[in-house]
Amino acid sequence: MKRITLIGAGFLGNALALGAARRGWSASVVGRSDPFATKDADPGPGEIRWLSGDGVERLPQTLDQDVDAIVIAAGGRFPVPSSAAPAADAIGTLSLVIGLCEAVRSLSPGTKIFFLSSAGAVYAPGDEPKCESDAGEPTSPYGMSRRVGEEYMEYYRRVHGLSTHSLRCVNIYGRLLPRSRGQGVVSAAFWSALTGKPFTLHGDGRQTRDFIHVDDFVTATLDLLAYGRELPGTINVGTGVGRSIADVLDAVGAATDSTVATTPGPHAHTDTGNLAVDLSLLRSLIDFEPRDLDAGIGLMARDIAAGGPLESP
Repeated sequence: MKRITLIGAGFLGNALALGAARRGWSASVVGRSDPFATKDADPGPGEIRWLSGDGVERLPQTLDQDVDAIVIAAGGRFPVPSSAAPAADAIGTLSLVIGLCEAVRSLSPGTKIFFLSSAGAVYAPGDEPKCESDAGEPTSPYGMSRRVGEEYMEYYRRVHGLSTHSLRCVNIYGRLLPRSRGQGVVSAAFWSALTGKPFTLHGDGRQTRDFIHVDDFVTATLDLLAYGRELPGTINVGTGVGRSIADVLDAVGAATDSTVATTPGPHAHTDTGNLAVDLSLLRSLIDFEPRDLDAGIGLMARDIAAGGPLESP
């Protein structure tokens, strides 16, 4: 049985734990809180083990279980809050990355480490899909901490011989996230469609981004974790196709049979230009064909409808 450890039980950590268990894997989840009730989820043919606490402090307990890979799905703050507290964001991200790499170096140097970075925060917008070799040009504290986290991953790979990998993930959607997070264009559009409150539109809505459904993200990530040979240090994970914010609003409106009203918001450095990732490297490693935005938003709408009445946001 393959054994993995997820650091963080949020949206992505929860999704990866459930996906791993459904493959028959053992997933240990370390987190200070359990917002999606990961510990109570049905593990299917696999198992989910919950460890409450700090990722660095609890890691030795999971390494004793001969863990194959660790996924860092926590650390720092979300993009919008990071601008108000850049030092806290940097400390939260880098102390976790460095602490985990040091623990693995000392206790289990054969364990793979995967860091969930951000393509949208690291790359600068441009007309061509971004390759892993393109320079990182962050324009937010969140992007800076992810980029430096990648550099530390590369340092431990180059100097200490660890198997460290940074996954530059695009905008991941598929769950109705709390609006207070300041993250998730698709989720925010659904909130507007379902509550009738306007969507705050930053920029003119024509800027494009790469959006991937969480199920496709989980498939790609777990396939990389299961890859039998050495992986590159940095890998893009996305769809390879840019879609505009206006496209997102139209797709959500169609999926919910509603019209998403908008209200203008302040402009920022990230509100303009186009950004999608090149998937050539990912597709050379695994067989991967993600669903398109309209299909993914339709799936999300059905999942929300199946969940019953909305809780208070």
